Amino acid sequence: MPFGLTNAPASFQSLMNTIFAPLMRQGVLVFMDDILVYSKTLDQHIQHLKQVFQIIRDNQFIIKKSKCAFAQQKIKYLGHVISSQGVSTEPSKILAVQQWPTPTNLKQLRGFLGLTGYYRKFIKNYGMLSRPLTLLLKKGTPFAWTPNTEEAFQLLKQAMMQAPVLSLPDFQKPFVLETDASDSGFGAVLMQEGHPIAYLSKPLSVRNQGLSTYEKECMAILLAVDKWRCYLQHNHFSIRTDHKSLLFLTEQKATTKLQQKAVLKLMDLSFTITYKKGITNAAADALSRCATTEPLCAISETTPVWMDRLVAGYQDDPQATQLLQQLVLSNGTSKDYSLQNGVIRYRGRIWVGNNKVAQQHIMQALHSSGIGGHSGIHVTYSRIKQLFAWPKMKQDIQDYVKSFSICQQAKVEHVRLPGLLDPLPVPSQPWTVVSLDFIEGLPQSNRYNTILVVVDKFTKYGHFIPLAHPYTALQVAQLYLANIYKLHGLPQTIISDRDRIFTSKVWQELFKLTDTQLAMS
Repeated sequence: MPFGLTNAPASFQSLMNTIFAPLMRQGVLVFMDDILVYSKTLDQHIQHLKQVFQIIRDNQFIIKKSKCAFAQQKIKYLGHVISSQGVSTEPSKILAVQQWPTPTNLKQLRGFLGLTGYYRKFIKNYGMLSRPLTLLLKKGTPFAWTPNTEEAFQLLKQAMMQAPVLSLPDFQKPFVLETDASDSGFGAVLMQEGHPIAYLSKPLSVRNQGLSTYEKECMAILLAVDKWRCYLQHNHFSIRTDHKSLLFLTEQKATTKLQQKAVLKLMDLSFTITYKKGITNAAADALSRCATTEPLCAISETTPVWMDRLVAGYQDDPQATQLLQQLVLSNGTSKDYSLQNGVIRYRGRIWVGNNKVAQQHIMQALHSSGIGGHSGIHVTYSRIKQLFAWPKMKQDIQDYVKSFSICQQAKVEHVRLPGLLDPLPVPSQPWTVVSLDFIEGLPQSNRYNTILVVVDKFTKYGHFIPLAHPYTALQVAQLYLANIYKLHGLPQTIISDRDRIFTSKVWQELFKLTDTQLAMS
């Protein structure tokens, strides 16, 4: 296969799906160049093999004999072991998980979670077990291997080694979907005749933890249906839940967004919702719950040195001293100010007051250091304003940034590039190309204070027409017709700047109708 070409794998997979379409999922599965032929009997298997060989021969493909295995009771396929009992994990992959060393960086952790996540449908409670590890993958979270993450790492290894054998789906038999939700996560099991086909679990986000029990149980159903829709959309299936209110999900009036979403997702499926007590709904219930960790016993807190210096500086600031006295008398709160651990806060921000030394330290830390990166005035002001407050803070920041020669030398203009100059063509005859502009700001004379200047590009002959503010595009056009058009006619091109008159719709449409080109600078 020419995998160096663009879209070669997708094109090859599309070709395999096309040529094997008559046999697909009726005895043949194809993923790229891995062809799996399955049958109930040996005679049926031979017939399937003949059909596969004929398709390969007709499309001029070649099979390498050393990579083939025929008439096997158990076979490895895409990291799974498929047999008459069902589907299980490949032992070599489980051995790799068992021998996986403790991750020391994010790259190693992603590798471990990628391998175990491939087999997550075999593992009960996978989402809850792996949560301490997946939290380390969040952006901005420092990589710190704690006893909690080590416990999750070992539990995942143990769960992988005890992975059960899952049944193969039979689309002639009805599916049963068991779901459950708890305060910590969702859980679901897809089954047929009491045998599990796949497991699903997902921890609850902080946002969803505040939802009601009804909403959590409904979201568990939607999550499971979305995951296994390819199994459920063909025939009638059953949904088992331990929340009685959901028995009337399809009969209730959709008043909330979640109910409307449920109606849309389930309206094209044939299903029945049945009630199952939480005690008997053990599989899904276990997937949605996880043992709680040890309670928090103590919290250690550090106070930076500059905070102590800031509090000590209040004694040298009369305004801060007066604020402290008012806050003490008012039990630590006033209109905009509050007192927390000896620190004055103005609308939640730390009040610096007139402490010039502290102000210089703050501006240096949030502008000149590696954190600030010599940002501009507005960025620096926005960054400092989120944390601190003091009188005339914006002016102080402007003066501080302007005092840095590095900032002034590296300053760039945040405007679009003007582009290359485009010289105007030389006209071939008079009054075919004219230029228009206004002279404004003149002293008033006979009620006029503006001059419309019209100059011919060829002869440099000019007309000067008086105007008075305010004037509109229609008035300027009428003046042009009354003073220029009657003498020289309409030009082919009018050169002007982007004044509001020349960019108005009236001006544009008027000269568009006269077939006059408007060339603006």
